[in-house]
Amino acid sequence: MFVLRLIAVFKFVKASLVVTTGFGLLSLANPAFVLAVTQFVNSLSYAREQRLLRDLLGLLVVVPVGRLHLMAVASFLYAGLFVFEGVGLWQGKHWGEWLTVIATSSFIPIEVYELIRAPRLNLVVVLCLNLLILAYLIWRMRRVSPSVRSH
Repeated sequence: MFVLRLIAVFKFVKASLVVTTGFGLLSLANPAFVLAVTQFVNSLSYAREQRLLRDLLGLLVVVPVGRLHLMAVASFLYAGLFVFEGVGLWQGKHWGEWLTVIATSSFIPIEVYELIRAPRLNLVVVLCLNLLILAYLIWRMRRVSPSVRSH
């Protein structure tokens, strides 16, 4: 049960990060916010990190407001999935294990694609954690019968 709760906490943390991303996307629909961020970024030196930040902001400010709203809604729905998985796992529910296995395994190809496209340490860490979670849950589901799980 401890490991299930640990996985649930991981899901809750991921949900909070995705919700934060959704609110960040919504804030980019506010012209005053975009102007303030642009002024802040322009006040930074021309170091490599600031150039990357400028480039990222340049990409985001040209996204149409409707698309920003759609991306934010998708983020909130994705976070809802993480919360639902986390609640099921926290309570030790069999459906929570199944949902986590199905949802996590369905996103593995996307994570691998992103890792191949732009290798980054954080992507490697998340992919490894998700693979470990999958392996554990599949092992647990095969090992523990449903009748034992309900007690």
